[in-house]
Amino acid sequence: MKASHRAGILIALVLSLALPLLAQDSTPSLGDLARQERARRQQQAANPPQADAESIELSGLTPANFKANILISESKAETEKWVLMPAADRQGAGRIRQLATGKKYYLPFVVTDYPYPATEKMNLTTHVHFISPAGKTLLAAGKFSENIGADPRSPSVIVLNPVMDVTFDATDLPGTYTLRVTITDHVHSTYAKAEEQFQLVQGADAGSKAAK
Repeated sequence: MKASHRAGILIALVLSLALPLLAQDSTPSLGDLARQERARRQQQAANPPQADAESIELSGLTPANFKANILISESKAETEKWVLMPAADRQGAGRIRQLATGKKYYLPFVVTDYPYPATEKMNLTTHVHFISPAGKTLLAAGKFSENIGADPRSPSVIVLNPVMDVTFDATDLPGTYTLRVTITDHVHSTYAKAEEQFQLVQGADAGSKAAK
């Protein structure tokens, strides 16, 4: 009688352990698959790929009448000089094409030909995408810099703040880097894009090769 009782307990224990194993080996139900798919879509919506994120950001906007610019300079003073240049002199100026390691460079985002008066409400923001020679995204940032008011001295030429700066070291991959920016005018529901490339090389005098 006691032996039979113990045998019954062992059988019940074996069955209780086997049930979870059977559940793990069983095919997921349609309900489980549906829940997994919903969870996957929710996660994708919360963390969209870069291209999708930008498409969402620009949804409902139209191309702007102003122009987006990316400068590449060795000082903020050079940016101020570029802003105050006659429009005909700005084209091709203010963009160093070869950068050296161990030196700080400034990469300001600038709006030109802004058609609205300085007294009008302003809300400009940038979306920045910085790509290495290997095609790796080094920076993907929305609203990296912005501006909510024009300088009366140059109401049609606007530098967005903060100004991006970069310093490369010997471990950084030499080659061609690409910087892209989308500037959005939230007041007028418009946007403009710009792209610049530069070469990272070894050598202290690399920055002397600039676009004039």
